[in-house]
Amino acid sequence: MNPLKFVIAYSPDDGPAQRYDFDADDLRVAAAEDLERKFEGSLDELQQALMSGSIRAKRCALWHVLRQQHKELRYDDVDFRAGEVEVILDREVLEKLHDAVQTATGVPEDKRRAAVAALKAQLDKSDEGQADEVPAPAGKAPSKKKPASTA
Repeated sequence: MNPLKFVIAYSPDDGPAQRYDFDADDLRVAAAEDLERKFEGSLDELQQALMSGSIRAKRCALWHVLRQQHKELRYDDVDFRAGEVEVILDREVLEKLHDAVQTATGVPEDKRRAAVAALKAQLDKSDEGQADEVPAPAGKAPSKKKPASTA
């Protein structure tokens, strides 16, 4: 499987929405091995699992992108509601898939049309998302403030 580019959209109930690029082809080897260990499968399997909506794959990908800013973040500390993380295929990949499916042969016409419609919907959603693009946060995560001493 060729590495795919994803956007990991994280919208926690108690904080601002965040979007992160996840490109398996751009991973350092140490980071890739960490992901494979946590996922308990290969990078190819992780990408396939992201496409099929696997919660474990989403958790691994979110852990990886959050660690880019918070180096000491532990995997066990990454916890979210299932609906707070969405995996979005990169627009370029969606366009290539859309073009390929439109001319696919050997596929029943009704299934081909359904696939084209689904990919078109994803492309339209991608267009809407660009206007609402949420930049990835910069800097450190806010730390919990300790109460001020009254002494």
